[in-house]
Amino acid sequence: MATIQDVAKRAGVGAATVSRVLSGNGYVKQETRERVQQAIDELHYTPNEMARNLFFRKSSIVAVIVPELAHPFFTEIVNAVEVALSAAGYQAMVCNTFYEQSYELRYIDMLKRQIVDGIIFAAHTSQGLDQYQNLHRPIVGIDRNLGKDIPCVAADHETGGRLAAEELLSCGCKNVVQFVGRKERVVSSYDRRHVVFEKVMKQHGVSCHSVDIYWRSFASDSFQKSAAEAFTKYPETDGVFGADLYAMAAMQYALQIGRRIPEDVRIVAYDGTNATRFMTPGMTAVCQPIEEIARESVRMITDLIQGKELQQNNITLPVTLRRRDSTGAGG
Repeated sequence: MATIQDVAKRAGVGAATVSRVLSGNGYVKQETRERVQQAIDELHYTPNEMARNLFFRKSSIVAVIVPELAHPFFTEIVNAVEVALSAAGYQAMVCNTFYEQSYELRYIDMLKRQIVDGIIFAAHTSQGLDQYQNLHRPIVGIDRNLGKDIPCVAADHETGGRLAAEELLSCGCKNVVQFVGRKERVVSSYDRRHVVFEKVMKQHGVSCHSVDIYWRSFASDSFQKSAAEAFTKYPETDGVFGADLYAMAAMQYALQIGRRIPEDVRIVAYDGTNATRFMTPGMTAVCQPIEEIARESVRMITDLIQGKELQQNNITLPVTLRRRDSTGAGG
């Protein structure tokens, strides 16, 4: 098997020149580049990926940090990111924080020690923002604001909240409940959907109540408890808005207590993951553009790894409303 030294000898250049040709970094005369390429072809030389990565202090691995893969939104994000990374020549290292500070610190340390080339961060951060801003390494947040110098890709949550509110208003809802995440765990723009939703409802004289949810509770019983709390505390509820799993739990609970969907209660989910497509009645949902979010975050992280300057640090992508039977729309 040919080595880089064999290629250098055949081309009449040094091994460093061959490395520059292989990496595409540094200036090499066109004539020399062609001579090196000819030697590579003649010797059927295949670069040793591990050795090349060690030489250039690259791993070609990007850590994708999420709170918990059990949540369908993060499952779909990870799947889409992994596909996009593979197409770009990188591998994904999936990291669950399980909401524990020690896990998060461990993944930050991997970036410091260059075990991974960069981080795509979508967890519910427990760290101070300075932990990320002071790294000065490639990081991209998915719906996570980690500081003004760290790029972020997010959905247009304000429009999402407005679409959900308008859908329930069009159904004639007068007493609505929304499931709202507690803010101390996350620095994110997603809470804007709840702010806008409540504002639109109150502008139209509709009663709007919020039920707090906790980010450490992705177990199924926590969704059921939240749904029971909503209907017990606000028995006149005729409209529900919440992330997919909470909307699904609300539908299940409403049906259990004899409330009809959509005649008695209309429901709009937020995220629009595949899980909502299997509900009966069909679930109306505000859908985040998961694949686009993944592609943009991968484009940004690979550009940062390669030392390119980003034209835009913050990207907001449009959401869409998918109408189904839970609001009487069918389809």
